[in-house]
Amino acid sequence: MTILITGAAAGIGKAIATQYIEDGHQVIGIDYNQARADQTRAELGDNLRFIIADLSKHQVLESVIQQINTPLDVVIHNAGISEVGYFQATNPDNQRRVIDINLIAPMILTRHLLAHKLLTERASVVFVSSLSHYVSYPGASVYGATKTGLASYARTLSVAYPHLHVLTVYPGPTRTEHARQYSPDNSREDTRMSPDVLAEKIVGAIESRDRILIPSPANWVFAILGRIAPALTNFAMRKTVLEKFPKPTS
Repeated sequence: MTILITGAAAGIGKAIATQYIEDGHQVIGIDYNQARADQTRAELGDNLRFIIADLSKHQVLESVIQQINTPLDVVIHNAGISEVGYFQATNPDNQRRVIDINLIAPMILTRHLLAHKLLTERASVVFVSSLSHYVSYPGASVYGATKTGLASYARTLSVAYPHLHVLTVYPGPTRTEHARQYSPDNSREDTRMSPDVLAEKIVGAIESRDRILIPSPANWVFAILGRIAPALTNFAMRKTVLEKFPKPTS
């Protein structure tokens, strides 16, 4: 199989790429960081090649498509960034970049893949959303909005293209550099899910052609509480996330 993974040079994307390469498959990674991509390729070998592109610059996505010279069996929209803090204190340019990378790029890239007939007949298209879709994410409101938008787009895509297998993943806290960078409190980092464990669950869900993956019982409990007792999860998220950030001075 040939698998395309965005954000494949680190974190969850790298863990997924590692599993597929260990299983003997070909992986095409997209990442903006040349040095990090080179290091990852040196670690994982010749079954991995990278396309270097900044997904926030949507005009480059057509050139990305031109570098994909084989139909894809699996596409995993994993790349994502965040901007955190009280909303009025965050950088609006950074928030726009969050929207561009997390939400708009997957939609445009998927559109190009469909238009250029670069998906195999039974291809899987995977969208890495977030548990915040169910429980809110105060302190990262634009990130949360992009992840809910991605889940909505995935649902619509599955209806419009019933021959495709569309999987939406809703990870909770994961032990990655991304989480470490944007979390206001890393004191319980060891309780976050390993990206290797999450990658194994994602690959298994693709093989089973599942439509939704909430990757742990604790995540399921929190997701259900977010639906039936939103005031409770909102309170918990406000206390454990939002109030950990410095309050705006004006």
